[in-house]
This record gives sequence, structure tokens and C-alpha cells, in this order.
Amino acid sequence: MKLGLVCISELLREKSPELKFKTMTRTQFLKKDREESIQELSRRISHNLTVTIETIKHCKEIGIKHYRISCKLFPLITDPTLKLDLSLFPYFNVIEQKLIEIGRTAKELNISVSVHPDQFVVLGSESDDICANSIRELNFHAWVLDMMRMPQDFTCPINIHPSLSNFSSAENFVKKFILNFFQCDIGVRNRLVLENEDKGFWNCSNLYEYFHLFMKAAYTFHIPLTLDNLHDECNPSYDVEGKVIPYQKHYMKFYQTWPVPPVFHWSEGINGTLKHADKLTIPPPDMGLDCTYEIEVKKKDKGFIQFLSKNSVVSI
Repeated sequence: MKLGLVCISELLREKSPELKFKTMTRTQFLKKDREESIQELSRRISHNLTVTIETIKHCKEIGIKHYRISCKLFPLITDPTLKLDLSLFPYFNVIEQKLIEIGRTAKELNISVSVHPDQFVVLGSESDDICANSIRELNFHAWVLDMMRMPQDFTCPINIHPSLSNFSSAENFVKKFILNFFQCDIGVRNRLVLENEDKGFWNCSNLYEYFHLFMKAAYTFHIPLTLDNLHDECNPSYDVEGKVIPYQKHYMKFYQTWPVPPVFHWSEGINGTLKHADKLTIPPPDMGLDCTYEIEVKKKDKGFIQFLSKNSVVSI
């Protein structure tokens, strides 16, 4: 079992305060001359890639074996209104080389990676504009992973939520999802996985029912499923007797949807809410199977470093 860091290392930032990701808002971009803004955005992206390289090295140093790459490395790039072409940026050659270095560093240090685009990415939305933007966003993330020379398979997953929006029926949602799924680049299709939602229809049982059983029966393929324990606690599934289905059952079902050892999410809520705790008090369960848990706590690696020892897990 591996524990994974999500995006930011608080320990690294304490040691090297300059290693902090930089962003840029649309308002900031439009305040200056376009070329000047592109120059500054290019520098910030290059800096973010350097931070990523150093974060992966840091993971190796403290015993973390998986890293969720930040989806904020390239501010504004996928904003369709700005019409930005990264290949024309003044530091594109530097950016390209740093992307290659990220992948090389991860492979040399045996750190697996993933990415989790924002929740607005919804391939099954009833809005065609949202679907088009989602395809654009996913294709860009896949391009970034391809530039890193990362494998086009589920050892390097792109994780998204299905949707919190309303839809006419689950079957129609899946149909729309599949239609847009096949408009995505191959790098997306070979990596895309789905996570159970913290509220709404897509709890563990419904996600498994429609994106595994129904999809396999109707379309002869399925999407691997990511299990998030806190989302399951806040949005539980019930059996025919009205009893909450335990985590262990979801774990075994979701595990079997992956052709490789899965990447799941683990966190603790504050007072029964979705608000992430600062740190872990209970480590992820050791189910006796090869699995990676991305640890979603506010203090990042500071919040779970005490559980990095192989002897710090619990069995259930």
C-alpha cells in the first residue's frame, strides 16, 4: 500500500518558501499589454514546473511514493476567451524540457503520478458548452502527461467527478458521457477514472451500477472507479434492507474495476462534514491488496508523515 501527496508539500515550503506555486487570474492578465502578460504567465508556468520537480524529489526523500500533480500548473491556458497558444510562448522550449524532466524524475525515483482536474469537468452534462470545455480541459491534461512521457494507461490516472448537476436519467447521462468520452484524445480515454460524489445521485452504489455494470452490458467497456472514503461517509449507499453498505464492500467492488492497482482517496472530515481535517488521526485501512491512497488533508504531507512507515497502517 502506498500513500500519496496531493499537489502541495507543506514541509518543502517550510524549508524553501520560494517553492510555492504561482497563479494568474484573468483580471490580472487583462490589466497589462497582452504580450507582457504572456511573458509573465510563461515565467510563472516555468516556475510551477520547477516546483513540481522539487516536490517529486521531496516525496522520495520522506518516503512518499505517489504524487497528484497540481491541475493549476498552467493558469489560464485552457480559458477559451483568451485564445492562448502555449507553443508560441516565449519560454515554451524551457517549459517543454521541464515537463520532460518531471516525467524523468518521477520514473527514476519510482514515484507514480496522477492528476485531478477541477469539478467543472463534466462529460455527461446536458450543456453542450460545458461538455466542449470539459473535453478541451481533459485533452490539455492528457497532453501535459504525454509531454512528461508518462504512460497512457491507468497507472497514471486522470480522475474526475461524474456530476452534481441534474439530468433526465442515469442512462441518458451515461450515453452523453460516452459520446463525449470518444471525442477526447486517446491520452484521456486510456487514463480516465471516475470518483464517487460527496452528495447527489453518484454515490458508490450508483456509480458502480451505471459506470461498471450498465456500461459493460450496454457498451462492452467500463470506467475504473475511484473510491473516496469521506464522500462515501457523507453520501452513503444503502442495501435493500435500508442499511448502510460498509466501506469494505465498496472497496472490493471498486478495486476490481481497475486493470492495475487502483488509486483511491482517503481523508477525515471535521465533525461529520466534508471539510477536510488538518491531519490524519487514523491511517487508511490495509485491505491486503496493492493500492495507492491519495491523502487529502489540509496540512498535506505534514498531516500524514507519521503514517509513512509500513507498520503504521491498520487492517479492517
